[in-house]
Amino acid sequence: MLAIIISIYVNDSLSVVKESVQSLLGQTYEKFEIYIQFDGTVREEVEAYFHSLDDKRLRVNKREENRGLAFSLNELLKRVLDKDYTYIARMDADDIALPERLERQVRYMEAYPRVDCLGTWAIEMDKEGNDFYKKQMPENHDECLAFFRKRDCMIHPTVMFRRSYFEKAGVYPEDTYFGEDTMMWAKGFKCGCHFANLPEYLLKFRLDENFFKRRRGWKHARSIYTLRRRVNKMLGFGISGEVYACLYAIVKLMPASILNLLYKKAR
Repeated sequence: MLAIIISIYVNDSLSVVKESVQSLLGQTYEKFEIYIQFDGTVREEVEAYFHSLDDKRLRVNKREENRGLAFSLNELLKRVLDKDYTYIARMDADDIALPERLERQVRYMEAYPRVDCLGTWAIEMDKEGNDFYKKQMPENHDECLAFFRKRDCMIHPTVMFRRSYFEKAGVYPEDTYFGEDTMMWAKGFKCGCHFANLPEYLLKFRLDENFFKRRRGWKHARSIYTLRRRVNKMLGFGISGEVYACLYAIVKLMPASILNLLYKKAR
């Protein structure tokens, strides 16, 4: 049995939430339940949409205060880890799962029981829903670890965890400005979890119009440098890891137009 965990907050519009949820309800694999956390008050039409759905696989939990993604995901994990789920999948409220995503990932996890965390490749979309970039990630564990020396080796909303991941590494860290997923991968590597990415485009990832603006500036550069140094210390990446941390931070100081170009060319 599979649980899917999704956090929704006030900026998530009805159109994108509806498209995201419907992409899950229309999956070829049907043995799952969806756990939704309202991270604070959401839009009235979004709440009304969930009230209108007649699907017993949906579980909606509400909270008035906005506490952030990591806190919300951990709330959801507490609920699903108390139950008998074998796999736990991630999804964001504005992304689209292609119809065979869950089936393909479950099939892979059953074939490779050593893998604790499985991602996929993804198609990034612009605000109009047009394809922006096809994003590929390293496939096996060793490639993922080598890639993680530079930057994240998993696309967070594509990931499916085996229950064993949380038994080994625990839940999401809540002490980062952002990058709870980066620290989650670092904890996993540190605790002996095995990673892989299925080399198929099984998710569409939405980039909003402020995607690059929100990922640049002094605050973001300083935070990414601090985050990557924590990762380097945990995993012993050494001098090369420090160099990549510096380069990553420098990139975050560049204008959004250049960051946009580098984002496509360097990925």
